[in-house]
Amino acid sequence: MKTQFLRMTSAVLLSLMFVSFAIAKSDDVSQSFDVAPGGTLNLDSDSGSVEVESHNKNTVEVTVENRSSDDGFTVNFKQSGNDVSVIGEREKSSWFGQSSRVRYTIKVPQDYNVTLQTGGGSIDLSDLNGEVDVRTSGGSISLGKIRGDVQAKTSGGSIRVDEVAGNIVAHTSGGSIKATLTKQPTADCKLTTSGGSITAYLASDVAVNLYAKTSGGGVSSDFKVNGYFSKKKLEGEINGGGPELHLKTSGGSVRVKEI
Repeated sequence: MKTQFLRMTSAVLLSLMFVSFAIAKSDDVSQSFDVAPGGTLNLDSDSGSVEVESHNKNTVEVTVENRSSDDGFTVNFKQSGNDVSVIGEREKSSWFGQSSRVRYTIKVPQDYNVTLQTGGGSIDLSDLNGEVDVRTSGGSISLGKIRGDVQAKTSGGSIRVDEVAGNIVAHTSGGSIKATLTKQPTADCKLTTSGGSITAYLASDVAVNLYAKTSGGGVSSDFKVNGYFSKKKLEGEINGGGPELHLKTSGGSVRVKEI
């Protein structure tokens, strides 16, 4: 009984790991975690650009570079089962008068879910089979071929998604959006920007109810749309209709292209 208890305790300790680092300026920190496909990377940082790449290994590998002008940045790593969390925090006293140049370079298994949030910086994610939720308070978002649902939001910057085999919701407060839907969505998809153009590329057999509107610019579609059409608004069925494809910009053109 005692041996069994010790084995169970060891298993719990192995599945729950917590490591903390205070990163000095011009310093790097790297950590590696053994995981299985299907887990989730959760990153929440006060600042920093993020680059995530998938690889053919069952590991999550994280490198954090601090090129800021101060030492007040701490990174906490935590593993729970196949999930890995990374939290980057800047000391409140170091916010004023200091430049923030933190960069995360991360590798995850090809079949993995990713949730990223940064207080300022670009997000770049390569091809991935999994759910993706990425948010930045300022910076561009670039996603590769994603087999899964996508949520992407930035307070200022462009959004580009090379391919989505799932549903997508994307919003930017200022910048263009380009996204390609290669599979039939199963839920409503929404691309909105407060200033910039929107281009949605659709596979020829994708069936949606289109709602496309601009307050400044024009609207066009390669597909026949059964419904209402004007210079600034296009609303109706494509290929018999389906979930809503909502495209709206306050300034810029809206284009629906066939791939």
